[in-house]
Amino acid sequence: MTEVTSEDLAGVYKDLAETVGVENAYKIYSHFKGLQLMFPLKFYSKTYIMQQICSEYNGKNVHALARKYGYSESRVRQILREAKDEIV
Repeated sequence: MTEVTSEDLAGVYKDLAETVGVENAYKIYSHFKGLQLMFPLKFYSKTYIMQQICSEYNGKNVHALARKYGYSESRVRQILREAKDEIV
């Protein structure tokens, strides 16, 4: 495996190896071969996002938080309301 480069790999495996390295690409291939994977747009869990938004919220930075985490301002406000409801 040490002599293999990303150029030796087929299609998506070449792209993957260029991103994470040949050894890691092979580990991913070995674990998931034969499966079709889809990566959702949202990387973080709802719980994590709620914690981060609540900890960073200063009463006026809804717009900045929405931009930072890729949500709409109304969704950030909704998360803040949901967190407040969970505390009560």
